[in-house]
Amino acid sequence: MARAGVPAKVPVAEVALYAYRAVFGRLSLFFDLAWLPLLLTLLATILPGYLRYYAGIARLPSWPGDAVGLGIDTLIEAIIGLLCLNAFAVRWHQSLLLPRGGGQSGAFLGPWLRFLAYTLLLYLLAASFVTGILFLGAADASPLVAALASVAVIALWLIPVRCALVFPAAACGRPLSLLAAWRALRGNAWRLLASGVLVCLPAVFIAALILSGVFAGFHLERFRGDVLPPGFFVLRGIIETCANFVVMGLGASVLAFFYRRTVVDGPIQLGGATAPGNE
Repeated sequence: MARAGVPAKVPVAEVALYAYRAVFGRLSLFFDLAWLPLLLTLLATILPGYLRYYAGIARLPSWPGDAVGLGIDTLIEAIIGLLCLNAFAVRWHQSLLLPRGGGQSGAFLGPWLRFLAYTLLLYLLAASFVTGILFLGAADASPLVAALASVAVIALWLIPVRCALVFPAAACGRPLSLLAAWRALRGNAWRLLASGVLVCLPAVFIAALILSGVFAGFHLERFRGDVLPPGFFVLRGIIETCANFVVMGLGASVLAFFYRRTVVDGPIQLGGATAPGNE
C-alpha cells in the first residue's frame, strides 16, 4: 500500500498479466456478463448489411449524415455498440472490484448512465479539440504549425487517459470527480497508456489478421461494390463484435487494476472500498 500522498508506481508487466488472466482465465464469467450486449451489438452489426445485400431491402431512409458517407444504419450500429459495450464494461468492472458476486447483484442503471456520460464527455471533448487543431494545421502548410498540431493532438488525447479512473469508480458506485481522477493517476498516466497498448494491441492485431484472412478468402476484388458474397457480413460482424468485447474486457481489467492500486489501496481512500483478489 502506498504511503499517504505518495502515488503508487503501478508495474506495467503485472498489469498485463492480470488483464489476460482476468479475461481469458474467467471466460465463463466473461460470456455470462457479455452474452446479451454482445448479441444486441452483433445484430446491429450484421442485420443492415444482410437486409440490404441478401434480402433485397433498400437502405434505410436518408439523413444529413449520408453526405459524408455515414449512413443511418451505421449511426444505429454505433449507438447500439456504445450502449452495449458500456453496459458490459460496467458489469466487468463490478466483477473485478466489488465483493464476490457484485458483478451480478450490484446496482447497474446509475453506474451505467454515469459511465455513458463520462464516455461522451471525455472522448467528444478530446475529439472536438483535436478536430479544431487539425483544421488549424491544414490551413497553414508551415512544418512548424504541423509539428505543433501533432504535439497538441497527442497531448489532448492524453486527457481521457489521465481522467480514466472515473470509469471504474463510476461502475463501483463510488464516483470520482474528474479532478480527483486526474490527481489519483499522478505519476502513472504513462504507465496506464503503456499498459493499455501492451494489453489491447495484440488482440487488435490478431482480429485484424483474421479479418484480412476473411477478406482474402472471399476474393472481394471479384465483386462489384454493391454486390457482396453471402456470409461476408455475418463473418465480419462476428469477428469485429467479439474482438470489440474482448478488447473492452482487457481495457476494463487494466483500469480496474490501476483503480485498485491508486485509489482503493492508494493515497485517495474511499471509505469501505473493497477489491477482491484474482479469482
